[in-house]
Order: sequence, then structure tokens, then C-alpha cells
Amino acid sequence: MASGGLRLLFDEMYSHRHVSFLNAESELGEMVHIRERGWSGRPDKEWVPLAVQEGFVIVTGDRNDRTRGYTVADLKRMQARVVLVGPFMDHMRRWERAKWWVRRIEAVAAIASQLTMGSVTMVDRNARPTVL
Repeated sequence: MASGGLRLLFDEMYSHRHVSFLNAESELGEMVHIRERGWSGRPDKEWVPLAVQEGFVIVTGDRNDRTRGYTVADLKRMQARVVLVGPFMDHMRRWERAKWWVRRIEAVAAIASQLTMGSVTMVDRNARPTVL
């Protein structure tokens, strides 16, 4: 594992195949899909605290507090580190998503590595961060 122990956990909004490829090829840190942890299908209220406890930065596209189960304030209170991927990705097909991740994973990893406990950041199409 590279990058001083960076650990990224991607939720079910992303292809486990894309995450597996990024993990195998990037050498930026540990990149894991929620499926690999056995947390697929579990409500966010169950797996998010486990991810925080295990030191993961959570990567998600779920920006809706009602579907996510946690508000940004909740995530900050529980000391989560979260990278929200902006709504631009909602309209991409799988191949476009794969290309985006290959082009932007270094920038996303750099942003994730700088997050302090209790911080949530949204990245845009160009992987520019906005602190929430």
C-alpha cells in the first residue's frame, strides 16, 4: 500500500470492477469496494460507522441526505472523511465513468489524503474540491 496508508472505500454507486482495476494499477493506496467488505446492501447507518472505525475515506456519489441516511453535519460529527463525487457522474455511462476514474484518481486520492477527521468534500468534473 502506498501514499502513507491511504484507504479509500467506494460505495455501491461505483462498479466494483472499476475499483478493483484502480486498486491493482494505481499504487496510490488501498482502494476497496463496499462489496469486498461484505457490506453491500446494508443501510448506510450500519456500514458508515464501520468504515470510519477502520480508517477509510468514503467515496460516494450519494449526495441526498434522505437516501444516504446521514446529513453532512452527521458525517462530520462522527468524524467521517468523505469525498462526494458531484452530480455530473449521474449522467455518465459505465465506460465514461471508467475513463473519468482513470484520469482523475490521482487528484481524488490527493484530496482524500488531505482530509482531516470530520470533513466532507465534493469534487467536480475536473476533480476540483469544494469543502462542505
